[in-house]
Amino acid sequence: EVCAALILFLHHLTRLHLNANSMMAVGPGSFANLPRLEVLDLSDNSLLAFRLGIPKLRHLDLRDNALKKLSNATMLAFAQRTDFSVLLAGNSWVCDCNIEDFVAWLRNSDAIHDKQNLSCISPENLLDVGLLRVNRSELQCPSSGGMERALETSYVFLGMVLALIGLIFLLVLYLNRKGIKRWLYNIRDACRDHMEGYHYRYEINSDPRLANISLNSDV
Repeated sequence: EVCAALILFLHHLTRLHLNANSMMAVGPGSFANLPRLEVLDLSDNSLLAFRLGIPKLRHLDLRDNALKKLSNATMLAFAQRTDFSVLLAGNSWVCDCNIEDFVAWLRNSDAIHDKQNLSCISPENLLDVGLLRVNRSELQCPSSGGMERALETSYVFLGMVLALIGLIFLLVLYLNRKGIKRWLYNIRDACRDHMEGYHYRYEINSDPRLANISLNSDV
């Protein structure tokens, strides 16, 4: 905040060094009040991304930050400038499929003055390999096969758990088979008594003579 307040009054500033300030982010309008800025040093910070929004900037130092790749918008902004240079060595370049466009652009760009010093920090098989020496076929992202194998393992584990629960349930049924059998017999007998009573009442109601006998007996 102090830096932003100071910048607010430095309209004629042409060089700005903000290296080694533990900066993690720079907003797109952070230097909007510095229309004459030509040299910007942001090296030795912890920047994960950078958006160029300085009209007259000629030199940008982004060395030793935490950049993993450059966005297409940033590359386009760099490419549209003439007499412009960038330093990018010492960043955490992750050499997977997400960096393909950057590597292709890097090979054809003259703006990155230290592009020979850019190297991969991961994956392990490309550790310390220069970005200019990486083949496109080597820029692989983790395939969905790993996820599928993980899902298959989860399904197998779930199946084993369900099978174990089923075995426990069957074991409980087996150990309590006599009690369950008695319970079923009781239900059967109760249903039988209920149905016999229902049929008896139905026969009485359907035969007037039996109905009269029933009434006389009640009297």
